[in-house]
Amino acid sequence: MSAEEQVLCVARQGLPAAWLGRRTALPLTYAQCLEVLSAAGCGYRPRRDAEQDPRFKQLIPYVVALDSRGLKVGCYRRKGSETRLHGLESVGIGGHITLEDAADASDDLASALARGLHRELSEEFAVLPQPIEPIFQGIINEEETQVGHVHLGLVFLLKVAHPEAVRPAAELHHFRWLALSPALRRPLELWSRLALRLVQ
Repeated sequence: MSAEEQVLCVARQGLPAAWLGRRTALPLTYAQCLEVLSAAGCGYRPRRDAEQDPRFKQLIPYVVALDSRGLKVGCYRRKGSETRLHGLESVGIGGHITLEDAADASDDLASALARGLHRELSEEFAVLPQPIEPIFQGIINEEETQVGHVHLGLVFLLKVAHPEAVRPAAELHHFRWLALSPALRRPLELWSRLALRLVQ
């Protein structure tokens, strides 16, 4: 990570207790989610600091790609910048929202989240057939790992009509489509198991 990278965070103390359970998968509307985040207080902080500061949760759009015809999820092996997750598999695609995702200082939360989400998808897929219309499902949180303690997942479902046309980029290592039961038997990261509760 860059020493100068600024990532979008929310103050933990402003979040409802129901969001902060040890293993939380909470269905919400996007309007409800944005209302809570805005009231809690969001802002950009240096990522190096945020990774060590549990007073804040870094916001992570976490997109689950679903083959809409065969009810299969896109699954891949972790290989990216978050070394603490290496060796695990994931059905979640996404990453941090950075200051560059906000058009200017007055840009609203929804716009920055949308830009960051689409930027991440464009980086992690070499080819992703249109339309790209992720549907918000709810939030996930876990307090059992170092990674989970300082991140909050915003889960989106992306229905893919033509999965055979999808071409993952290098970071989605060993990407493949799996039915839900086989996917759940894989060594999935905890966030993936929580996210699948929201999309089944």
